This record gives sequence, structure tokens and C-alpha cells, in this order.
Amino acid sequence: MFTANPGSGVALAPHIGWYIILYFFLGGLAGGLMMIAAMLRLVGDPKDHDAVRIAHRLAFPLIVVCTLLLIIDLGTPIRFWHMVFKSERFPALLLKPWSPISLGVWILTIYAGVAFVDYFFPDRIRHRAWTILGGLTGLALAGYTGVFLTATSIAPWHNARLLGALFLLSGMSSAYALLILLLPADVTTQRKLATGDFWTVSIEALVLVLMLIGLGSLGRVFWSGWLFGVIFWIGVVGLGLLAPLARHWFSFDRRRAAWFALAGGLLLRFVIIMSPQYPRVPLWHL
Repeated sequence: MFTANPGSGVALAPHIGWYIILYFFLGGLAGGLMMIAAMLRLVGDPKDHDAVRIAHRLAFPLIVVCTLLLIIDLGTPIRFWHMVFKSERFPALLLKPWSPISLGVWILTIYAGVAFVDYFFPDRIRHRAWTILGGLTGLALAGYTGVFLTATSIAPWHNARLLGALFLLSGMSSAYALLILLLPADVTTQRKLATGDFWTVSIEALVLVLMLIGLGSLGRVFWSGWLFGVIFWIGVVGLGLLAPLARHWFSFDRRRAAWFALAGGLLLRFVIIMSPQYPRVPLWHL
């Protein structure tokens, strides 16, 4: 994704495509699931066990897919291990906290370890510290993707200081939507998920407005134009925000609203990532 001018060493604008769009969406979904599972476990209501179990059963496969997308996006997949180990002093670990890529790799690695344990050894570790660790890794994974973009040289991303919070909240709202879809309609947990979803989507809408106000004219690339403007207002705002909120105010089918929320979460990342790059980067760029 990142290259530098060989003459000056200055970082060039990245070419980010669908591998990363899908990674950001699925990573946010995985992080949101882990956070919701952690909150439900900390509450300690046995009726929430099914929701926690579903979240943990989904988290590990999702992070495996995310890892594969990142490895493929490298261009030379076999060199992925260079991101974790020092090639000249293997097996010494490579950690550069100042590097957004290195930090992201370790967030992904730690999350994958926690998700692995929760997937293959469910209910073996019930300590509150482990549950809190899972929630924190989910928070880091879901929010990191937005922070990662602010470290680039593209002005609308670099100046969008609330982008990490926006992606975090979007990941949580997508996770709430997925759990609402998968759980039976009559379970007690549905009411808790609906309440959490309402507040998450409401705050997400507020953060989106504040981010666009803060960006000023730089934000026009996200919400204006015949292509990205239409997708933003219909897909991101209409499907991703208004439809999930409408089911709390009107007689609106919960499953349809959940599907709309998932579509809106994906379209949010598409608009945020592709609009500042287009037409330099084609819409179908992988």
C-alpha cells in the first residue's frame, strides 16, 4: 500500500483497493463482536450465553479472513513474516510502535490469539481479566483501521481526526446487526442488543457529522458528486444510519434493518477509502 519516491524518499499516496476495504469492514465487524461479547459476559446474565457464543464462533474465522486479505495485498505474500520477525535476527520479534503498519500487525496478532482461545476452548477461561482483554483487543482492531488512514499523506484522511472513532462505532453497529440477525427474535438478549445498537448508531451519526464539519471543504469528496455523493447519502446515511434508527421509532422489520446496517457499514468504508483516490485508483482496484 505504501511506497516512497526513490529520489526524495517522500511517501507517495497509497493505492488502496478492495482487499483493504473488505479487511476494514470485516476487521471492524470482528472487533465489534469481541467488544459486545465482552460487555455481555461482564454483565453476567446467563441468558446472554448464546449471543456470546455466536460472537466468539464468528470472531476467529473473520480474523483469519482479514489476515489472508492483508497477506494477499502485500503483493509478495511469502514475505508476510517479515512484519512479525526481524529477518536478519530470526526469531527476534519486530515491533515498531511508531509505525502504523507494525502496530496494526501486532494488534491483529494479539486479537487472533484471544479469538483462537475463545473459539477452540469456549468457556475454559472465565476470568474477568481475560474478558476485558478480549474487549480491548476488539476495540483496538475496530478503531485502528480508521487511525491507520490518518497516518497517510491523503489530506481528507490525514485531517479526519475522528475517523478512528467513526470506524470503531461502525464496526460495533455492524456487529450488533449481525447478532440481531442470527439470534431468535424472542430472546431477552435481543432487547439488550437493540438498545446497544440504538445508542451506537446514534453516536456514530453524531461523530460522522462532527468529522465532516471538522474537515470543512476537504470533506466534500466524501458526500458530494454523482457517484460517491449518491452512495454516501443513500447507502451510508440512509441504509447505515437512518434505517437502523427507524426500527426503534416506527414499525420497521428488524431483520431488514440489520441487513441495511451491514450494507451501510461496507459502503461507509468504500466511500471513505475510494473517493479521495478516484480516478487515480479505479473503483475495481484490488
